[in-house]
Amino acid sequence: MKNFEIINKLKELQARMAELKEEEDLLHVQLRNRINEAKELRAKRDELNDKVKEISSKPKEILSERKEIWEDIKETSVEKRNLIRQIQPYLQRIGELRKVRDSYNSASRGSMERLVQIYAETADRLFNADVNLKSELYLYEGLFGLRDRIVMKRKADRLHQEIVRIKEEDLSIYNKSMEELDIKIDVMKERSHTELETAKNLWSERDALRAQAQTHHKEYLEKNRLIKDIKRSIDMKKVEKHQLYKEMDSWRSELKKSPQERNELDRNRKLKDALVKYKRGESLSLDEMGLLLEAGELK
Repeated sequence: MKNFEIINKLKELQARMAELKEEEDLLHVQLRNRINEAKELRAKRDELNDKVKEISSKPKEILSERKEIWEDIKETSVEKRNLIRQIQPYLQRIGELRKVRDSYNSASRGSMERLVQIYAETADRLFNADVNLKSELYLYEGLFGLRDRIVMKRKADRLHQEIVRIKEEDLSIYNKSMEELDIKIDVMKERSHTELETAKNLWSERDALRAQAQTHHKEYLEKNRLIKDIKRSIDMKKVEKHQLYKEMDSWRSELKKSPQERNELDRNRKLKDALVKYKRGESLSLDEMGLLLEAGELK
């Protein structure tokens, strides 16, 4: 091989070497950027996962408190049922009195004021008006009937007063206690509802943060895959550079050899290439066939 051919070959190799260095420098820049991005994604992911862990424990505490609230509600409800059992005889008595009172009211057919007024008017007509015997008998019957209705109305009013007394005196203390228990139960139920809504909101927040963390984790894994690809590309560039260095050293060494040594090296190189093509079953030129025949490799 001529000197200028070797020099041109060295220039080609040096040009390729410069390209490889430039490509490798660019890959290193990309690698640093991808590593920094991966670190940021990992930090965001870990921060979100820490928040998820922190939030996840809160609903458990809230539900535990809510369970205690419902235990208190059950206990208070038992108190309320016991109170109702104590009230029951009074309510039963009121029911019985109301039934009798209503039957008296039905028999009296009017208010006390109206009955007394009609009685007075009837008595006045009977004793002061000039009526015949038939009318007098009729008015007497009316007075007796009104007297009976007034008696019924008095009995109904007394029963009504007894009902009012039971409500205002006997049941008043129970009513106050019942009202207090109802308020207590309502407050605890409202608190339980608030606790449940708080837990639901925390679960929603936890799930949203977990979804963000998973998204960042997927992005982090993708960045790591890119980092591996870039590192693989850098390694390939280094291997190619190493091969170029060896090839350049070989050509530099050949440049120092005599023409005879170069011809022998060139012949051996061509023979090696022809032998590779022959073994692959590729077509050979006449020169390549000649080299193989001369070397005894063509069979």
